[in-house]
Amino acid sequence: MNAWNRFRTSFSEGEGAVIFSEVSRRYLTGFASSDGVLFVMPQSARLYLDSRYFEMACLAQKNGRIPPDITLRPFVFQKEFSETVLSGAVKTVYFEDQSLSVAEWERLKNLAPQAEWKGLSSRIADLRLVKTPAEIERIAAAQELAESAFLHILDFISPQRTEIEVAAELEYFMKKNGASAPSFETISISGSKTSLPHGKPENRLLEKNAFLTMDFGCVLDGYCSDMTRTVCLGKADEEMKAVYGTVLRAQLAGVAAVAAGKPGCDVDKACRSVIETAGYGANFGHSTGHGVGLQVHEAPAFAPRYTEKIPENAVLSVEPGIYLPGKFGVRIEDLVVVQPGGCRDLNRSPKELLEI
Repeated sequence: MNAWNRFRTSFSEGEGAVIFSEVSRRYLTGFASSDGVLFVMPQSARLYLDSRYFEMACLAQKNGRIPPDITLRPFVFQKEFSETVLSGAVKTVYFEDQSLSVAEWERLKNLAPQAEWKGLSSRIADLRLVKTPAEIERIAAAQELAESAFLHILDFISPQRTEIEVAAELEYFMKKNGASAPSFETISISGSKTSLPHGKPENRLLEKNAFLTMDFGCVLDGYCSDMTRTVCLGKADEEMKAVYGTVLRAQLAGVAAVAAGKPGCDVDKACRSVIETAGYGANFGHSTGHGVGLQVHEAPAFAPRYTEKIPENAVLSVEPGIYLPGKFGVRIEDLVVVQPGGCRDLNRSPKELLEI
């Protein structure tokens, strides 16, 4: 049973749900639009769209991309929703309590004050934890495109390039080869700025004999990729090599620790222990990884306090780092698909220290 059918059939007679968030509507219906409302009931569902998207949705449903049991409606949601609740067909309404603002919820309640309102909590997020084979292949394709961008950028990097030029070239390559957008604002930082985990690229030349950290990804067919590589422009000194080697050992230990049914904190500990043993524990402040799918940051996680077991076919990043303020930083990141007894690493590009 696919995600749409599992979600729709989770409601009893007299219950319904209203879905406003773009990512949830895309996940459940397969159709992306910046605006719209999905009204779900046990025996029926309606997707309300305005004139910008209505014809596109009709074509998408005709081509099998929107489930046939979803009725497409022009944007008359408020009227039909109120009438449905007033008729008694729906007495309990579930809403996205984790994403809807208080003001939006108040407006929604005013449409049907007689209904009982309940939060969906993590019901959709829980479905999204486990990726289908089709979702995994879409993520893998997006990651493959990001890896191609990395291999391309190695010939582009030089002391005459700026951080912004590197970031722009990465994004241009990915879009030229099919991506609809970057997964997030590309990080391309050089020299002492690499100690900033989420530093922003600037119009400054890349530093010689210094690290360059690139954290980037793309959206391909709706799904995200995410990877980080740190390279040296020129020659690395002994301290740089020692820190890089520590992060690489930690990253490999994390990948090796991944397996279905393990708590997320165990993978984080596998990475963190290597870094702590080397004396850099205080210089690794973020968690080891996060889920990736329709969004570049979603559940589950490899984090110190994430004690829940990671399910088979979840997709997460493994990205430990060491950051020495005012000096430099190193981060290495792959995406992995969680499997029984191990994982499938979606990255194949080199992780050993590259001196360019």
